[in-house]
Amino acid sequence: MSRVFHDVMELLPLNTWSTPQTRTNAVPHRALRREPVVFGHALETLMAGAGTLGPQALDALAGLGLSPGEPLRAAYPGVVWTGAIHVLSSVLYPHLSAPRAEFMLGRRFMEHSLVTRMGVAMNSHARAVGPERTLLRLTHNLRTLNNFMGAAARELPGQRGWELVMRPLPEFLLMAEAHGEPPHFTRGVLTTAFHAAGVSSFRMEVVRYDEQLGASTFHITF
Repeated sequence: MSRVFHDVMELLPLNTWSTPQTRTNAVPHRALRREPVVFGHALETLMAGAGTLGPQALDALAGLGLSPGEPLRAAYPGVVWTGAIHVLSSVLYPHLSAPRAEFMLGRRFMEHSLVTRMGVAMNSHARAVGPERTLLRLTHNLRTLNNFMGAAARELPGQRGWELVMRPLPEFLLMAEAHGEPPHFTRGVLTTAFHAAGVSSFRMEVVRYDEQLGASTFHITF
C-alpha cells in the first residue's frame, strides 16, 4: 500500500471533514463530482496592484489564464490559486526566501481583503465572537474564497494552544486541480486577520506540510 493511499484512508473517516458532498460508500463517476474552483474576487484581491508588474510576471499570470487590469471570470480551476501565489510571491519579494515571500504575500492579500465590504464584515464578526470561535468557523470563511479547502481546529491538551489542519475536503483529495495553498501564505493571511481583529498575541507555526495531499498542520497560540 502506498504512503499516499494510506494517508488518504486515514483522512477520510474523520467526522470533522464530512460534508454533504462527501461520498463514503463508493467513488462517484467524475462527471458527478464538483470541480474545485477558486472565485474570481479572491484572485482579484490577490492581484491587486499587479498591473505594474514586469512583462515576465504578466506572461506567467497570463499562462494561468489571468490578466491583471481586465475583468476576471466568476471562478477558475482551483490550481490557479496556488499558481498565482507562487508567481506573485516570487516577483513581488524576489529578495526573500520562498517561505518568507509567501508569508508576506499572505499579509498583503489580507490587508487588501480587510478594506472590502466582506472583509470589514468578517473582521467585525471576529472581534465580536473572539479568536477561538473564529478559528472553529474557518471552513465557513474559506467558502468565500473557494469551494475545495477545509479546516479543522482543536484545542491542545494542557493549554498548549490550538492545532489547525487545512487540506482539501475529502471529495477533492488527490484531484490535480485542488492543490492546498502554501502554508506560509496561510500563516501570513491568518496572522494579519487575527491581529486586525485585536488578537495581538496571535502566533502561528507550521508543524507539518504534505505538498502531495495539499495538507498543512499549524500550532497556534493566542
